[in-house]
Amino acid sequence: MPRNNRDSRFIKKSRPSGQTGISGLQSGRLKILTNAQTGVSRGVLDAALELGTDCGGSCVEGRMAEDGFIPDNYPVTELPAADSGDTIRQNVKDSDGTAIIYFMDIEDEPEEALDYCVQLGKPYRLIDGGELQPGQAGKVIADFTKEKGLMSLHVIGPNASSSERGQRFGYESMRALLGLGPKKRSNSRPQNRKTAEPNATGNESNSGPNNESNGKPRNPKSPGQRRRRGSGRRFPRKPVDSQADSNSGSSSDSSSDSSSDSSSDSSS
Repeated sequence: MPRNNRDSRFIKKSRPSGQTGISGLQSGRLKILTNAQTGVSRGVLDAALELGTDCGGSCVEGRMAEDGFIPDNYPVTELPAADSGDTIRQNVKDSDGTAIIYFMDIEDEPEEALDYCVQLGKPYRLIDGGELQPGQAGKVIADFTKEKGLMSLHVIGPNASSSERGQRFGYESMRALLGLGPKKRSNSRPQNRKTAEPNATGNESNSGPNNESNGKPRNPKSPGQRRRRGSGRRFPRKPVDSQADSNSGSSSDSSSDSSSDSSSDSSS
């Protein structure tokens, strides 16, 4: 029978003794429990595995679900002679608190989880997926884990046959929840810059990847060539020595001519 928000079991419970201090979400050691059934539970496990979060829980004997055999990549443990309701009760018992996701009406798996939380005196938080976005749901669950100091969290919701959007909602809300925890440090260290190797002359080369030397780009062209601006053609530069030789040659020719002229004048 569907339940509504006027149910007496919706009253907030006080924090049990001993549940104080930093939560598993704040310390990065939060464990997620669920029964790996289709819908919300499957989406929750997908997000936890993707983000490298510790997860598990109890599932039915034979690892059976609505869609058949539960894949081996979901780290759930078979509960002997158990049906879906038995696994929900066991997960409520094994966890520090339960987040119950439902859509408009609390029925089926969410209703069973709510009953077991009341019977066992376990803290719980109701999440209406019909009114909250997945990001908002993740924030509500995060506040719940911090308020109660939870180190393990059981998440339950409708199966795929009861709600088509359950798996997507469970996945996105769990990613939003785990994204509020501490950031994991990367083990990779930044690579040090390569030290300059000595060149053939024994001096260290400061040239960079762009063939730079001492902060200035090195001209890749040979010194005997220049490039005329505005054109793509290169013109060879006349060697200075040959120009000097030509000048000296012309001067010697002129001097020889002048000397011959003077000698002819004297002979005449």
